[in-house]
Amino acid sequence: MPNATLSPQIRHTRGLESMTAMGKIFAAALDRKTYVALGYVLLRLPLALIYSSVLGFILFRGPVDLWTVVLLVPAGLAIWGVVVTEREMAKSWFGAQLTPMAPERPPDRTWQQKFTDLIGNPVTWKSLAFIAVEAVAGLVVGFAALVGTLIGLFGTAALAITFLVAVLATIVAGPDADVPRLMPLVGLVGSVAGLGVLFVTLYAARWVARLQVWFVTVMLGMSQTQAALAAARAEAATERARAEVADRSRRDLVLNVSHELRNPLATIRAHVDTLRGDGAEEPSAEDRKRYLGVLNREVDRVAALVEELLTLASADAGRLQLQLGPVNAGEVATQVHDAMAPLAWRERHIQLLCDTDGAPSVIADRGRLAQVLMNLVRNAITHTPEGGMVAIAVKPLETGPVEMSVSDTGSGIEPDEATRIFERFYRSDASRARATGGFGLGLAIAREMVDAMGGRISVDSSPGQGSRFTVTLARA
Repeated sequence: MPNATLSPQIRHTRGLESMTAMGKIFAAALDRKTYVALGYVLLRLPLALIYSSVLGFILFRGPVDLWTVVLLVPAGLAIWGVVVTEREMAKSWFGAQLTPMAPERPPDRTWQQKFTDLIGNPVTWKSLAFIAVEAVAGLVVGFAALVGTLIGLFGTAALAITFLVAVLATIVAGPDADVPRLMPLVGLVGSVAGLGVLFVTLYAARWVARLQVWFVTVMLGMSQTQAALAAARAEAATERARAEVADRSRRDLVLNVSHELRNPLATIRAHVDTLRGDGAEEPSAEDRKRYLGVLNREVDRVAALVEELLTLASADAGRLQLQLGPVNAGEVATQVHDAMAPLAWRERHIQLLCDTDGAPSVIADRGRLAQVLMNLVRNAITHTPEGGMVAIAVKPLETGPVEMSVSDTGSGIEPDEATRIFERFYRSDASRARATGGFGLGLAIAREMVDAMGGRISVDSSPGQGSRFTVTLARA
């Protein structure tokens, strides 16, 4: 009988094994857990009657007809109910560690598939065998426990009363009273015997409960081999689904990258052909300078795309290199502000503000944190009209973490788009993103980096009222 699956609630109390037989019996009677075990054993009697009724209906119903088939449904539900009840009692009363009754299945299976799973599950047939055994053994054990308890209680009480009556009669009537001389002795011995029967019943109940819980563990759950096999299959299914998602993601990545590279490469080729003078007149010095500027910008776009793809690939492979440690969040925010403020004003006349008063340190990678804020600020500038405002703020929370936010007065995000805004290559305003050189990877990279640093990133936005992206990191 394996002890590993049983709680200390149904094992002997500490030091019980070293006692004598009588000592064990008396110690068990003083243990509260013994009475839980007795109640559990006494419950075998009504449960055995239920099991017998269900089995009797199934086995002795007579010729199979429509009513038999119809009534088998509630009979099956009754079996399921009592089996679940047995498991719950073993777990909640005695802390038994039970394996599942069946491996996990997809929730969208048809009733035919569920029926096939039920018939093919060994626990189904073990449950029927459990009920058959309990219908007989439970009746015997429960009845014996009931009789022993009643004899112990009423015998002790009745004989104790007899002893007291005899003693009182002798005292009141005197030594010449017509009272049997052995009556007090018989009452005393009988009371002790009744009490002994009760103690033995209590001690036996502990062992019977222990055996019963072991039987429930073996019969009403998958075997360790089945559980391990089911866990392995579930893990294999999870890995297969993950591989399918990864394969689909790779295909989407190839398509998106091909699409994103087509435009800058086409632009580069066209301007190179023009500079070479193939089939056209020689461009002027001013045109050459302008063409070279376009080439430089498009090469930078391609280089930025490659860098972003490498970052995402490192995150997917779990090789995103981080040097986590205390980082002054205010200094990083100021650094990003100083780098982006002139660009925002020169290109779109957008005012970039920064509020870092009382900014504490956070646990982060300084370079990656700066990259996250840079991506968020670029995104805010892209979606803010000329003359608008973008603000960087660092604020410690009362509960401990630190919030670093980037707010803008832009067009905002639709509610259905807010759930997808951190997806790779997703752009809520594709035309504007392409015009400003965006690939739809900045927010995806920001999320990957924040997750790697143990933080979280969220967005709060309303259409026409701007957006607020918030990065929450642990305080150093």
